[in-house]
Amino acid sequence: MKATRSLPEQASFYHSLNLASRKMMVAQNVAGIVLFFFFGWIFMGVAAAINPHFFILSIRIFVGTLTVFWFLLTAVSIIIIHEIIHAIGFYWFTRERPEIGFHILYAYASAPNWYFTRNQFILIGILPFMLITSVGLMLMPFVNLITLPRLILALTLNAAGSIGDIIVVLWLVSQPSKAWIRDKGSFIALYHESTANNKNE
Repeated sequence: MKATRSLPEQASFYHSLNLASRKMMVAQNVAGIVLFFFFGWIFMGVAAAINPHFFILSIRIFVGTLTVFWFLLTAVSIIIIHEIIHAIGFYWFTRERPEIGFHILYAYASAPNWYFTRNQFILIGILPFMLITSVGLMLMPFVNLITLPRLILALTLNAAGSIGDIIVVLWLVSQPSKAWIRDKGSFIALYHESTANNKNE
């Protein structure tokens, strides 16, 4: 099902979510730090289960391989890959090149001239987390002990950095399946087909 440029006549603005607001940015950063340690613990546990040598040498391996250079390179690379996957999702439903933007505190991909169904947008939102995590876990048994910490770091940064996507997806899950979503970068506008209880934009 393709997204649409024209909002259905029976749909009107209902609510919005601004991920770039001060309150949301603080919440995302705090939650992101918590998720960084949570997912790091999970991915290290998976790696140790796959390769027992990693469990024994994990601290020394991490200290020896995750230099500042590799940390920054991994972080920048995973941000770019994450947004490219979002962009592919937008392109799949619009067949139009989406916008990709980078700010000091966040990056984004969007298709601001299009309206998406709730399920379409949930798929686009969760796709980078699911795809990168799945591919990374499948690669774990085949990488060496030098590459493994960098792979774990990439998976952890992606998972923790998906906090904005997770917030949007959880918000949309509670909305009607016939709702429409317009993505304006960090600002998400929600439209309901029912005009009851609508709010002014």
